[in-house]
Amino acid sequence: MRVLLSAGMIQGGRSGVGRYVIALSEALVREQPSVDLTIAGLDADRGLFPWLGDERWVSIPDRMSGGAANLAWHQTSLNHVLRSLRIELAHIPSYRRMMWHCVVPQVVTIHDCAPFVLRGKYDMLRGFFGRVIVPRMARRVQRIIAVSETTGKDVARYMQVPAAKITVVPNGIDHQMFYPPGAAEIAEFRRHKQLTQPFFLYVARLEHPAKNHLRLIRAFESLADSGVFAGHLVLPGAPWHGSEVVEQAVAASAFRDRIRLEGFVDNADLPLWYAAAEALVFPSLMEGFGLPLLEAQACGTRIACADATSLPEVAGPAGILFNGHDEAAMSAAMARLVTMDAGERRRLEGEGMAWAARFTWSAHAAAAVTIYRDTLESVKCS
Repeated sequence: MRVLLSAGMIQGGRSGVGRYVIALSEALVREQPSVDLTIAGLDADRGLFPWLGDERWVSIPDRMSGGAANLAWHQTSLNHVLRSLRIELAHIPSYRRMMWHCVVPQVVTIHDCAPFVLRGKYDMLRGFFGRVIVPRMARRVQRIIAVSETTGKDVARYMQVPAAKITVVPNGIDHQMFYPPGAAEIAEFRRHKQLTQPFFLYVARLEHPAKNHLRLIRAFESLADSGVFAGHLVLPGAPWHGSEVVEQAVAASAFRDRIRLEGFVDNADLPLWYAAAEALVFPSLMEGFGLPLLEAQACGTRIACADATSLPEVAGPAGILFNGHDEAAMSAAMARLVTMDAGERRRLEGEGMAWAARFTWSAHAAAAVTIYRDTLESVKCS
């Protein structure tokens, strides 16, 4: 099968969609010989795909790197690429780049329905595009991969896509990267990063209001003020929409000396951040999946997260849930994490690692190939 996967929106691999495209493409190339994969992306991102031969790379012009321009390229130029390379199927890994008209069958991965679920996440123009234009495009594609049961139900509900066109295929994680590091490695990481106190970790873009940093900061302040926890709160993540609001909240906090804005952290360092943390706290109000929950558990780290959207199904049996709109509930969950006895800690760590082991990119890629094949067969029969 000659398949083209679009990588025109991966933001240097720093976004969730970026990590999805990189992991899926590697699994397809290394493990699925029935797929002859071509990737279309920006040359600035070419180095993120070392396993792909140059003859299988299509360059999207640099001038098309911006959001609107990149969207336009997909609508006006991608069909020419598909024809010239005799591609049989296009896989668009983000609803923001799906094509209104595609000359070959189109499979689209939808990660969330945020414009419907969290109205304040986007400005008016992007909100209109997501709520009005995207559903019409989604109903035109042949098949949709939803990365969680929650997203699948949201696609059917909000975009009015027939359930028969939607297949839920959970994301995976890289188990060669995410596993419990040794004690000496963690100690050296703590020394290098000057992590002298226990800390809660929240791995997310610095985005307001969707990522819910302000409530987490206030919950941490309440916990710190109670004296239950003498440690810190570490917030790694690249600045995004509304990041200045989060930065101002940290600067104004009475516990600002115990709240650390780390900025973007390299993926290679993530396992050590997880393993060094007391726990991962994930209060996001809207997630189509929530990879950090599984990554942290695979590293032997306990987690607590909001009981909203896909997070409970991804967190699994070892996740501690709280109301993401309730700062007191969030603070109570954090207090439970630091006061539980050693037996419960070991139980949650063990259950978390066993749960995370179920999610692999190999399984996701294999399911995607089945969808590709079924899509092409259904087109031939129609």
